[in-house]
Amino acid sequence: MGDRKDITKEQLYDVLLTNLPAGLFMVDAEFKIIEFNREAERLTGWQRAEVLGKQCSEILQSSLCETRCPIRQSVQEKRSLEQQETTLITKWNEKVPIFFSSAASVAEDGKMLTGVKIFRDATERKKLESQKKNVISIFAHDLKAPVSISGGFLNRLLQGKAGELTEKQKAYLLLIKKEIDRLEKYILHFLDVSRLESGQLQLSYETCNPDEILQELVSGFQIKAHLKKISIQYTADTQITSIVADKLQLERAVSNLLDNAIKYSPANSEVEINLKIIGDFILITVNDQGQGIAEDKLPYIFDYFFCLHEADKQTDGVGLGLAAVKGIVEAHGGTIWAESIQGKGSIFYIKIPRSQHKHL
Repeated sequence: MGDRKDITKEQLYDVLLTNLPAGLFMVDAEFKIIEFNREAERLTGWQRAEVLGKQCSEILQSSLCETRCPIRQSVQEKRSLEQQETTLITKWNEKVPIFFSSAASVAEDGKMLTGVKIFRDATERKKLESQKKNVISIFAHDLKAPVSISGGFLNRLLQGKAGELTEKQKAYLLLIKKEIDRLEKYILHFLDVSRLESGQLQLSYETCNPDEILQELVSGFQIKAHLKKISIQYTADTQITSIVADKLQLERAVSNLLDNAIKYSPANSEVEINLKIIGDFILITVNDQGQGIAEDKLPYIFDYFFCLHEADKQTDGVGLGLAAVKGIVEAHGGTIWAESIQGKGSIFYIKIPRSQHKHL
C-alpha cells in the first residue's frame, strides 16, 4: 500500500467551502465579509472578490439586517439559529426567499470573533407551499356552503319547524350544532388567512394614530387581564405621529397578540406593550411572562393550524390566530417575529411601514 497523505485543515476547509451545496459567508468582529463560497456567489450574483471586506448587510440586504441580525442574535443568545426564513436582495435587485442557519464564535469577554451564515434558496419550496395552500383553500371554500346550509336546517329543527322535540333530541341537536359552528369558524378563519396571504383580501388604508389604537386596545383588555390578576403596562415614544394603515386589521393583529399574552400568562404577572419609531417604520412589541415557547417550535408558530401548547388542542383553539396576524402584517409590507425563553416568557414584534406609498 502506498503512503497515506493526511488532509490538512486548510485542504479540508477548501473542499468544504468549494463543494458545500449551500451558500456560506463568514464575517469578522466588525461584520465585514471574510469568506464567500461559490454557492453564495450563485445565489446572490456577487463575486467573492467583490464582497470581501464589505459589510454583510450592504451585500445581502436581508429583511432581517436592520432589526434582528441573526449573527448578532447568535452572539446574544449564545446559540446557533436554525431553520430561519428571510429574504435577500441579489446584485440585480431581485428578491430571493431563503432558509438559513447562523452561528458565531465568541471570546471569553462575550465579544464576537467570527460569524457564519449558511443559506439555501427557498423559491421552489415556497411555490409548493403556495400550491398546497391554494388546493386547501379551494377545498375549504367548497365546504363552506354545505356546512352553512346544514347549520341552517339544524336551527330550523331546534326552533320546532319540523315538530316538537324531546329534551334528549334537543340536547343531541345542540351538540351537533356546536360542532358544526366550530367547523364553520375553522373554515372562515382559514379562508380569511388565505385571502390575506394571497393578497385577495384588500386592505382599507386610512390615516390613523397607532398610539390611540393601542391605548384603546389596552383599555379593552384590562377587564380580562384583571380577572387573571395580570397587569398590562403600555409605553410609547413621545414622537409618535399618524401612520397609513388598515386600522381594523391592525387592531385585529395586535388584539390577537394581547389575547395570547394574557391567555398564556400566570396570575400576578405583567404584560408589556410598547410602541416605537424606527426610521420609516413603527415597531410594536408585546411581551409576556408566560410559559414561553419551546425552541424547536418557535420557527413554526406562524404556520397554519399550529397550536402553541397542547392545551389548545382540547379547546376552541383553531391554530390560525398567529397565521392571520402574519398575513395582516405582511399585507402592510411589514414583518413579524418572536423571541422566547421557555419558562420565562415571549416577545412578539410587529414592524410595519409608517406610510403606504403604493396605495396612496
